[in-house]
Amino acid sequence: MKKLFSLILIILVAGCKEKYELPFEQAATGYLVIEGVINSHDITSIVLSRTTPINSSQKQYEQGASVQVEGDDNSVTHLLENIIGTYSAQLQLNPAKQYRLRINTQSGKEYLSEFIKVQTTPPIDSISWQRESNGVRLHFNTHDPQNATRYYKWDYVETWEFHSTHRSFLKYVPESPFGPQPNTVGFKDSVRYDFDSTIFRCWKNVTSSSILIGSSARLSSDVIYKLPFLFIPKGNQKLSELYSINVKQYALTKQAYEFYEKMKKNTEENGSIFDPQPSQLKGNIQCVTDPNEPVVGFITASDIKEKRIFINKYEVPLWNYNPGCREDSVLNHPDSVKDARGSGRMPTRVLVQSPIGGFIVYFGVSGPECVDCTLTGSNVKPPFWP
Repeated sequence: MKKLFSLILIILVAGCKEKYELPFEQAATGYLVIEGVINSHDITSIVLSRTTPINSSQKQYEQGASVQVEGDDNSVTHLLENIIGTYSAQLQLNPAKQYRLRINTQSGKEYLSEFIKVQTTPPIDSISWQRESNGVRLHFNTHDPQNATRYYKWDYVETWEFHSTHRSFLKYVPESPFGPQPNTVGFKDSVRYDFDSTIFRCWKNVTSSSILIGSSARLSSDVIYKLPFLFIPKGNQKLSELYSINVKQYALTKQAYEFYEKMKKNTEENGSIFDPQPSQLKGNIQCVTDPNEPVVGFITASDIKEKRIFINKYEVPLWNYNPGCREDSVLNHPDSVKDARGSGRMPTRVLVQSPIGGFIVYFGVSGPECVDCTLTGSNVKPPFWP
């Protein structure tokens, strides 16, 4: 009787659930977000977007804007929108001058940054990596012999080659009005030999998403030594074949560094009551049309230094990458082939072949992502790939 009463009580409590509404309103959205660096000696790319609600996962880009870089010598360079929301141009700036960014949106609003000095970025000394028991940790080193930089920002792009678990040596053959096809058993649904090399070798790219900054302001020398910035867990696909990372380094002003430091705390370190609480972000960009409108972003100008390294799978033995792909056996019969095709499994290789006539009797199948690498990557080889 007690058990029955407890069961009824649980059902009643579970049935009394109500949707909990947050006791505060979400912050207003739709404010302009400006990302990018004015690259003094190469292609400058500025990304414009809008702030979105917390529960939104889609980025809202600002299209059709007029974006230009202006110098205090009255020079003007227009940036063109070659990708949605991304405005780019090749720049060659005079380090003795100061520059600012001007933006006019389709809605008629104008945004203007402060004039900023062009910073000189020292080169990246090295990018190193270290094998640990549970993965690989990457570090980089840099220094400024003039002790003039002190504040740094980095971002990176990871690229890695990966292969399909199973090569595709076969292809499904649907019913043909011309009768049996070569190397088939004459059924209306079967498989035939057809090696497709374009779906075996692929590449992926991932751009850094966290804010990576560093400072030597408290040191006697302007040196950043062995700063850890990325960890690749053991068994990750990134090191299954060949891995590369390209790091970009930017020199910052103290004001820009403090801006990114606050942004990093607000976006990455608010996981508990003991973490730093959100602070108001004020950049160096203002809405001229409406000075009270918040604008997210801080424009800096500097040259950009890059360095790329490669890590081969043979340098990390016993990496134990396992995509979990299983290969099953299928009878080369129309009913079995139809079931395999209907479930989305792709043919891999011949398992059993008839000694008379060479017909395929059994063949292997696996999940599409285990056979066709283009479902999760690109089969276009990057230009820098060896």
